[in-house]
Order: sequence, then C-alpha cells, then structure tokens
Amino acid sequence: MQWLMASVIALAMALGGAAARMEGDEKAAQLVGQARAALGGDKNLNAVQGLSCAGSYARTIGDRQLSGDLTLDLQLPDKMLRTETSNPIGDMTIVVEQGVNGEKLLRSQRTMNGPPGAIVRMAPPPATPDAEAQAVRNARADMTRLLLALLLAPPPSMPLEYAYGGEAQADDGAADVVDAKGPGSFATRIFLDRKTHRPLMLQYRGLAPQMRIQTQTAQGPPDPERMRRAEQAARDAAAAQPPPQPVDITLFVDDYKTVNGLQLPHHFSRSIDGKTTEEMTCRTIKVNPTFKADTFAAR
Repeated sequence: MQWLMASVIALAMALGGAAARMEGDEKAAQLVGQARAALGGDKNLNAVQGLSCAGSYARTIGDRQLSGDLTLDLQLPDKMLRTETSNPIGDMTIVVEQGVNGEKLLRSQRTMNGPPGAIVRMAPPPATPDAEAQAVRNARADMTRLLLALLLAPPPSMPLEYAYGGEAQADDGAADVVDAKGPGSFATRIFLDRKTHRPLMLQYRGLAPQMRIQTQTAQGPPDPERMRRAEQAARDAAAAQPPPQPVDITLFVDDYKTVNGLQLPHHFSRSIDGKTTEEMTCRTIKVNPTFKADTFAAR
C-alpha cells in the first residue's frame, strides 16, 4: 500500500520533534507491543527461528528490466541468503547468491546452459578488508530491516532502541512512526498502520543496492585468457567509478497472509529517492524450515 508520498514522508519526519519526544520511549514501546500483537503475539513471534520465502523478483537497473525466481532464507541469529535465478538469453540460466553468515559475506554467481563464448560478469566483490567489513555490516543491516518488516524484532546481534517519531497523515489513513536506532549508526523509521497496527513501510538512508550483470557473446570456443581479461576489465571499470552516495530508501510491505498463526507480508517493494526500483513477491513463506547443512556456507 504505497500511499505515503514524498511530501507526507517529509511531514512525518518533521513531526518527530519536541512534542513527540516528550512522550518518551514509553509511547514507542506501546506501539511496538501493539504491532507485535497484530502480527501474531509475542509467543508466536518469539518461536520463529527461521523463515524461507519462495517467489519472484523484478528490478529496474537504468534502462534494463530484470526479473526471475527468488528464494530468501533467514536463520537466526545472523544468517541470510538471497538466491536469484534469471534467464537473460534464451535457455541460459544465471544464479546469483548474496547474503551473510555472521561475519562472512556470502556471494556467488554461476551460469548454466550458456551459449558458446558467452561471458557473464557480476560487479566485483569488495577489493579491500575495510570494504569487505563494510559490506558485511551493510548485509547485516539489511537483514535487520527485513526482520523488522516481517516480525518487528531485530536479530539478537543487533539490539535496538525505539523512540516515538510522531504521526504521518495521508488521504486514506494515518500511521504512527517509531524510530529505531542500533549499533554502527543503524537507524530506520518504522511506519505502523493506525488501524491494523501492522508495519506499512520502513524508511532509511543507505547505499542503493548494487547488482550489475553484463552478458557478452563472443565467437568461437571458450577462451580462458579472454575471460580473465574480461574479468579484469570489469574490476578496473568498477574501481574507476566514484563511490556510491547515500540515498533515501523506502521499503514498503503489504499483502499480509496468515502463516502458522502469524500475519506475514508477502509483497515488498523498494523505492530510491521516491522511484520504485525493486519488487519482491513471496508465493509461499515457511516458518522454521529445515535448512540444508550448506545453505549458508561460503561459496
């Protein structure tokens, strides 16, 4: 339900002033409690140790539209893996995995049924230890925001403090705003529907998600040296790009359905600076699934 426009978001942020702060954290605790009750109650929510979503995704990157199948696996306290499968050229299948396991960044890409001479390039991984550590922090922050949207509870590794942020108004309803802050400058605003008390959206400042895939078909049989040169050229081009700048990101959640006594959103959309860039639809969500031993293994 993307009913909060940019002007309304700005209004909500302005309303998180002195009058709202005077109500203190007690108001925020009350709102979070109401929201958790609406999602299924503390007993059911606290019993969740893992979730698995199977569905689809669609993403806009520049003038390109990407779409395919999606699997999103979460296991507390600190594991997340997002697997995307797409078919950009004929029968060629690309599988991209990204996530985090504690302090390890999960990242892999493989190609199946590619035509002879096809080259597929992903954006290269972080080049320095500092960049790698920051990528891990970013992935853990993404996991925290996703758990807030699903369960209104962060992972144990990311304790949060909540404060009342005021009220946001729109033509078709109103939302209470709760500010959440945590370690490592983590901060997000949670908008809760005043009627249902369920999360409507999260808003935060961050780096735009980066996932660039280039495909190139060359004549003749596969040439390892040519592929090595292409990989190096991709790394050099990425290194020459200016560092990404923080942007305003909004994660909308809707299409709530009952799963194991919980009210879980099955549709997510992400906008950057007010423009929708990504949608994710869960056909099914499993609560506390049994994951394979290597599901969250480093690739």
